[in-house]
Amino acid sequence: MPLGRGRAALTALYVTVLIAGVLGAAACVYLVMFNELDESELVTITQLWFFPIVVGLYGFVFRRLSRRISTGHTETLSQAARMSIGVAGFRALPALFPFLVLRWRSSLLVSLAAAVFWAVLLWFSFAAVFPTL
Repeated sequence: MPLGRGRAALTALYVTVLIAGVLGAAACVYLVMFNELDESELVTITQLWFFPIVVGLYGFVFRRLSRRISTGHTETLSQAARMSIGVAGFRALPALFPFLVLRWRSSLLVSLAAAVFWAVLLWFSFAAVFPTL
């Protein structure tokens, strides 16, 4: 598979999982089924929409940071992430944190690692906020 077709396939994957997360799961759960579910069920099914959204968004962020490398503005993803933080401010740090610490060149691996990173934070927040659920 030529490099361009591989990039197009990954972009299609990121769009698909992002749309599935937003429309297929989050919208369905919170707009259609919200009154039918109790708090513990809502917390439990959060992963159905949360992880596809995270994987899709991080795939797009990786592609954007990679463009900075390919245009010669930076040499690494870490440098590109720092440049983005410089432009957007420190509020972008949580979203760009995986790119600052990971040295991988695969957008899919970085997206999956970011999903795991956010899964741990999500689990911790649910454990702290909803300890009985």
